[in-house]
Amino acid sequence: MTRPPFAIDAIDHVLLLVQGMDESLAFYQGVLGAVVESRLTNYAMAELRVGRSHIDLVDTKSPQGHWARPDGAGGRNVDHIALRLGHCGEGALREHLASRDVVIIEERSEEGLEGRSLCLYIRDPSGNQIELILPL
Repeated sequence: MTRPPFAIDAIDHVLLLVQGMDESLAFYQGVLGAVVESRLTNYAMAELRVGRSHIDLVDTKSPQGHWARPDGAGGRNVDHIALRLGHCGEGALREHLASRDVVIIEERSEEGLEGRSLCLYIRDPSGNQIELILPL
C-alpha cells in the first residue's frame, strides 16, 4: 500500500454538540481554562483555544444550531474531527483520495491564525466525518 502524499501534523479541532452555550462555556472556561477565540452566532458556535488546538461548540438547542442536531434522540454529540495536514500539493491530496474512492462531501477555504487553508470533508467507513485541513 502506498503512503499518502502528506503527513498529519496535529488534531486541529473537535466539534462538540452541546445543549446550552452558557453552561458549556462556563465549564470549558471555568473548569478547563479554555479561552473563547471567536463566536459564530449564525451557526450557534464558539471556538475555544485549548493549547495548540481548538474545541468548537455548537449549541443544538439554538435555532441557529439546528444544522448540527442528530437525527434521533440520544444521537451523536461529536460532529467531526479535524486533522491539520503537513504541506503537500492540493492536486496530490485530491488524487490520493480519489484513488481510494474517498468522496469529498464538502469543501471550503478559510483564513486562520496560520494563514489560508483548504478544508476537505470526508467520511470514514463507519460514517464519521473527518475534516482535512491543508495549508495553502
